Amino acid sequence: MSKSYRSSGARASRILPQIFDLTGATSLGGLNALSAFLRKLGLDRRLAERFRSVKARWCRWRLDRVVRVLLDASFAGIERLYHFEDLETEPLLCAQHRVDRLPDLKTLYRDLRRFEEPALLTSLHEVLRDVVGEALEDQARVVLEIDSTVETLYGRQEGAEVGPNPHKPGRVSYHPLLARDRISDLIVHHVLRPGSAGTATGITTFLHRTLDIAQRGGKQREVLARLDSGFESEAALGVLERRGVGYVVKMRATWDVAFHAADTPGRSWRHVEYDGDGEIQVTSFFWRRSSAWTKLRRVVVLRRRDLDQAQGHLFDAAGWSYSLFVTDRDWPAEEVARFYDKRADVERTICEIKNDLSIDHVPTSSFGANAADLALKILARNLLVLYRDRGLGLTTRERVMTVRRRYLTVAGRLVRRAGRWLLRLSEGSRLHRVLEAAPLRL
Repeated sequence: MSKSYRSSGARASRILPQIFDLTGATSLGGLNALSAFLRKLGLDRRLAERFRSVKARWCRWRLDRVVRVLLDASFAGIERLYHFEDLETEPLLCAQHRVDRLPDLKTLYRDLRRFEEPALLTSLHEVLRDVVGEALEDQARVVLEIDSTVETLYGRQEGAEVGPNPHKPGRVSYHPLLARDRISDLIVHHVLRPGSAGTATGITTFLHRTLDIAQRGGKQREVLARLDSGFESEAALGVLERRGVGYVVKMRATWDVAFHAADTPGRSWRHVEYDGDGEIQVTSFFWRRSSAWTKLRRVVVLRRRDLDQAQGHLFDAAGWSYSLFVTDRDWPAEEVARFYDKRADVERTICEIKNDLSIDHVPTSSFGANAADLALKILARNLLVLYRDRGLGLTTRERVMTVRRRYLTVAGRLVRRAGRWLLRLSEGSRLHRVLEAAPLRL
């Protein structure tokens, strides 16, 4: 047996000697290109116009700069505010802000609580409104998807009340409401509500403010909306009709409309071709929900019967399951159902802002400060969406976590050249290839 064969067994991984003498190293090299894109959007100018004069002139950290730092923390993936200690001496962020150390936690908490003042919180929403409004200017169509979510809480925060909480019944929570545009993938408007708020609480004001953004500038663009059954009310439908917005709203299958849809003599059902097993039929009629609606509206009914259903049929002897929609569109009935079916994509956005931006990790006990934290995280999400689509020019809608991992967490080193800072980045990174292919986007 040869000596080389005897020594060719499995070897342990090599342990290299290490020294700690590397200076200026950063793991967030991609933030430099993102900052260039945000400067082109005018983000720093917008923040300075609204928050520069809030604090005293001699303060080292103006409020607009603190807000910018908080946005950088969301870009970097900081889940909780006290985790910001990991970024206080981050070389790239310190070089961008021209300081040796970023603001400490006391400054961040204190300035976040300044948004307990309603005027400041309104100014923050105006920044979000301006960013989204300008992004929608080139669109000929806006498709709004409105939904609510629940943030379970474990403390004594203001507004933490018991309300609808399907995952943890009986626990206190917040109940945010948001509207997303399907075409641009931007969150158009949002509001933080106490946990005891119902699904449609404040929907009239919310719809008006959302439509003000979607119809900004008086430009004649088509605006459509699709809402869940929790928003099926005369107040919501009336606002959409008065504002000229087309809508498809899922209906609550109460006994009166279900009986009218299923058992009316002479009801004509039309078969719809589809690839699954079983059959689908559709019909439509005009109907008024007694004491709830002020007029007749078009109701579309889709019923489906599967060939194999092991559990049997509880409510319909023929095995049909029904879905009902109210709409002002004159589309074919199957097109109405197909249009609403795409609304499920809004759940992906809700999952994204919860898991990738940690909106359910509220930082303070103040309701106003927590509302500002939610607004900052949604603003960060919208800015990353714009950077993904317009800055990087990506053709797929990658989620925030993926954009952060691929294009922001890039190894780099700050070096001094000719009296100025220079950021040296990894040559083989995805960011390198994307920016080389589209250098003019930034």
